Amino acid sequence: MPHYEVLGLELELADGQVQGRATGTMGSLLNGYLSLFLQGLNKNRVIATKGGGNVYTLYQPPIPSEAAVADLTRKLMRTFTKTLYPSTCTLQTTNRCQAKCVHCSAALNMSRKDKKELTTEEFKNLVDQALDLGVVNVTLSGGEPLMRKDILEIISHVDPARANCMMFTNGMGLTREMARDLNEAGIFSVMVSLDSPQEEEHDSMRRCPGLFKKAVEGMRNLLEEGVLVGISTYASHENLKEGKLQKMMELGKEIGVHELTIFDTVPTGEYLHNCDCILDQDEKNEVRSLTEKWREDPDYPQCISQAWVNSPQGSGCFAANEQFYMTAWGDIGPCDFTPLSFGSIREEPLAAIWQRMLSHSAYKDAHGQCRMQDPLFRKQYIDAIPQGTPLPIEVWKNPHAFDPPPDGGFKPSGKSKKTAFDLSLNKVGV
Repeated sequence: MPHYEVLGLELELADGQVQGRATGTMGSLLNGYLSLFLQGLNKNRVIATKGGGNVYTLYQPPIPSEAAVADLTRKLMRTFTKTLYPSTCTLQTTNRCQAKCVHCSAALNMSRKDKKELTTEEFKNLVDQALDLGVVNVTLSGGEPLMRKDILEIISHVDPARANCMMFTNGMGLTREMARDLNEAGIFSVMVSLDSPQEEEHDSMRRCPGLFKKAVEGMRNLLEEGVLVGISTYASHENLKEGKLQKMMELGKEIGVHELTIFDTVPTGEYLHNCDCILDQDEKNEVRSLTEKWREDPDYPQCISQAWVNSPQGSGCFAANEQFYMTAWGDIGPCDFTPLSFGSIREEPLAAIWQRMLSHSAYKDAHGQCRMQDPLFRKQYIDAIPQGTPLPIEVWKNPHAFDPPPDGGFKPSGKSKKTAFDLSLNKVGV
């Protein structure tokens, strides 16, 4: 039987640069877009090579790779059919944790006794559904993921040809043996959370003596086993004023990590109603300046910051756009900072919940900044939540709970659409 190709894609590394072309009868129509994409891509700094591809950030697959091609396909679908599929899922593996962080974003659901963690098979089934939906980055979070006895089995279940599997951890359990086991299970990268570059302050904020030393030792163990490593931290009024982000980057450079991620301080968890912690515009501009400075300096680890992503150069809010979040018991929401649930994978397929979330008035359109820092969004969806309420709020069981008020309520601010499949890796600030 004759073989006819409508559209194909060929990618290769040549002298460290990604080159490629679209093939088939439609190839000539897309080669211009592909050329622009590759031009933008090749301007980015390569932080490692893995599986025969360039790694530009710990949040995306190496390019070229099968998973990277799948992500390009997803971007094509967005560009030409306006169909939205997630590239990333953040999956809470457990609520259990050795630390008792004063700022824990999961604090208000840790005490829930009416919910049971997903079984191993339920978790693996969700991973399968996520990959079928187009996810190319599976992020495991907590609580502390290493407290799940089946964590290595879960990691091994993520097909590395289809998606990266990365983990956020406090670092307590990163012994040399565990680092070796994680690598053998197929972990792509590990982000270790540090609240301060100063040992005593970090341990005090985490209410866990000795954690800082174990986290730093754990990062070195991972690096020695060949695992890609990053530090996850955040920008606050205090650490910006005291220059602690610069000190954190110096620590990352000294350890030899590949990337530093700087989140904004977001009102969530025990601080759900404390908006005093939100950075002002000048502070966000300072974080962006630091991000751009480090991005251009190959002597430092790569830098990703939420302030940069939620800016005109970036891609806006990821929630229910590029990603979804799942609690340890299977509730699906927009992101790990937003205490809203749109369905349970124990009751419905993931695809149905994703579509429900996309059709909600707060998420059907793109939004240029983090919604959890937007006063209008918070007024309609967050401020009415009573203090101490077990989270997340199950919107799907009460669809009219947040009906817009007569003035129309919160309206997402539009985001200009980028060309050539977003041109580069700007969706995570690279």
